[in-house]
Amino acid sequence: MGLLQKQITLSKLLKLQLFYCLLGVGYNVVSYSLVISIGRRLSATAPFTGVLFMVFYGLCLITGYKGLQRTYRVLMLLFVVGIGFNGFINHFIIYARQPEVYFSFLAWLAAVGINFFGLVLNLIAAVGRFEPDKAKQTSA
Repeated sequence: MGLLQKQITLSKLLKLQLFYCLLGVGYNVVSYSLVISIGRRLSATAPFTGVLFMVFYGLCLITGYKGLQRTYRVLMLLFVVGIGFNGFINHFIIYARQPEVYFSFLAWLAAVGINFFGLVLNLIAAVGRFEPDKAKQTSA
């Protein structure tokens, strides 16, 4: 099975994207709790900013749940760019220059892994490599 073959339904893709969103929120909540308890965060990302971004992302998934495929795909393309740079590539750049801003290598790896997962899901959505659910198909 190739990664970008049309083998996943939109509803399954949206569930995976929601899971990614919850992982991102969870990571940032843990990071915030560390800021409160010991004064250090997990990564270079400010936890509050990270949570806000993930909540906004989650709200954008509503377009997919509503069957607004064109809007959903455009939004996911924007997230491919945003997550691809800020959530993925930028973590490599920052870690190479300032590894001390990360709580640990494992914290860095978790940030990169979570964002890579989201990047792949958003790429699948943006290029339309999913089977639309039969009941919810609108073009807006």
